[in-house]
Amino acid sequence: MRVLLFVLLLWQKANFKEVSGEWEVWIPGAVTYLAKDDAVYRQYTPGAAMNRLQVRADGSYQWGEVKGKLKTVNPWYAQEGVTYYRVEDKSKNTYDFWYKKETDQLIFLFGEVGGHAATGSRWGSTKTETPSKTSPVRKETKSNAKAKFQAGQTVEILWSGSWYKGKILEVKDGKYKVHYEGWGSSWDEWVEEERLR
Repeated sequence: MRVLLFVLLLWQKANFKEVSGEWEVWIPGAVTYLAKDDAVYRQYTPGAAMNRLQVRADGSYQWGEVKGKLKTVNPWYAQEGVTYYRVEDKSKNTYDFWYKKETDQLIFLFGEVGGHAATGSRWGSTKTETPSKTSPVRKETKSNAKAKFQAGQTVEILWSGSWYKGKILEVKDGKYKVHYEGWGSSWDEWVEEERLR
């Protein structure tokens, strides 16, 4: 019995490790249609940010002001081979999510009900590099010094599976500070080249 419990705990830890890190969670935008007289208008409502979710390898999490422990759940809508985790927000609403390995995203569903609620994209890198006597300090190289995009250039930015118009504000150490068109400066962020086109 003890061996089974130990194996189960190791299995859960491995799964928590897969979702550990900081995640930017967004409610997706929506397209709606409005009929007025004999015309139909298409209207896009932008998505909204939820709190940042921080998950540790031991399964503990912080979502905004709420701290807790991830629970693995088997909801009625569960797909075979997918592990679902449950978190709770400040209002005691529950959300189930699963990890989509292909895009490195969390897919949030309304807890116990199902239905897409939000998408979580990794916030920065999960690896932290700190210079030490045993690890060399990263030096500027020619490939790092030559940026593919330049400050002031208009680009499209990949965020949460969709492309958004924006502009490069700054280039530093192979990363790009971007501004999203139509969004306030609080949404400016540093991104890798792979998220730009």
